[in-house]
Amino acid sequence: MTHGIHERQGTALISPAMGVPARVYRRLSEALGSGALASAASASGASAQSGFEVGVVARRGVEGGSPRPARAVDWSYEDEADDLAEAIAAARARTGGPVLVIGHSLGAQLAALAAQRSDHRPDGIVAIGASVPWFRHYGRRAVPFAALAASVGPVTAVVGHWPRQGFAGPTPRTLMRQWARMVLTGRPPFDLDGSIRVRALMVRLGDDELVTDQAAAAYEAAFFRDVVTRWTYDESCCPAGGDATHLGWSRAPVTGRYLPCIVVQLAPPGRSDRRIPCRPRPLGRQRPGSTTAKSDSRPSGSSGRITTEFPD
Repeated sequence: MTHGIHERQGTALISPAMGVPARVYRRLSEALGSGALASAASASGASAQSGFEVGVVARRGVEGGSPRPARAVDWSYEDEADDLAEAIAAARARTGGPVLVIGHSLGAQLAALAAQRSDHRPDGIVAIGASVPWFRHYGRRAVPFAALAASVGPVTAVVGHWPRQGFAGPTPRTLMRQWARMVLTGRPPFDLDGSIRVRALMVRLGDDELVTDQAAAAYEAAFFRDVVTRWTYDESCCPAGGDATHLGWSRAPVTGRYLPCIVVQLAPPGRSDRRIPCRPRPLGRQRPGSTTAKSDSRPSGSSGRITTEFPD
């Protein structure tokens, strides 16, 4: 259900990280839907006269009223990608405008999967903290990370789902097993074949404790090179009270330099990145090693739900 919709030029759908509730993205949603977006768009040369209609495509089993994962309540990456595709189709039918997906971590993986397997592809993707977290991308942390992934099969077999609080839990067994397979083999539920031609802004977080440069680059391999722009969001971009960790960026996520980077994804192709104040670099121009590496649901029958209200 969607609340508080106003007439907008396009739609921004936020696809949350694994186990993260919609309320975490309250500030991002408010900023994207505010008048601040129009002035930021003007600074970048993009056209966004009245901002976006904004919603969060809630994770299954996370929000109140959504059944929690259990032995009898299970779902997969593909199920959640279908939820996102349904939300994209509904937004496009409602407004007639372009649809931008802002995917965080798992949410970015779902955006890639939806772009490859659905007719309802977004018009732009902003991928924040996205990765293919193969354990070999993690240096000294590889062994404990692989051990965690190896424990998913036995634990979910016994419990019926992944119960661990503090790391992605509770999570349905099929989705968690797909995640564990990706960690152990480097093969995600989407293809790393450069087939996605949706314009994409890859936001690497400068202090991301869960994503390494190698893991982020692996995710980017799913996209055709010429549609990708990469930007490192570090402490120089953070407003007061903000940081550039895997989840911390959401506490104070936007500045006058951040919003134009998002708006430009819906601008006509070929617009020069040099007009964007935060200067994201095209993929081929990124300086190596610019990101500091520290680490890297709903049951069947439920329809995709877009949340625009954020209960505490």
